Amino acid sequence: MVSFDLRETLIPFSLLQITNLFREMEPGEEMEILAGTDPTGSSILKDVLLILPKTQYDLISRETIESVSPAIRLMLRKKTITKKRKETHHV
Repeated sequence: MVSFDLRETLIPFSLLQITNLFREMEPGEEMEILAGTDPTGSSILKDVLLILPKTQYDLISRETIESVSPAIRLMLRKKTITKKRKETHHV
């Protein structure tokens, strides 16, 4: 499982890392993303969900973790992509 803690990072660089690693993940692999519970953290998670292709992941969970450093935890699983076969017509 790939894990990102975005609570104290440079966001544009982190978003780039997330997209690159997601592209390299195998189907079925999971990604955990932690962000702060403040409005900035919520908008970061929205950005993550916007930049990743919606057809290529399942949102497993979204929860708030209460700890010394509270966070919103997002869990994604990369989908298995099946290619559509071309239909052939015989005349």
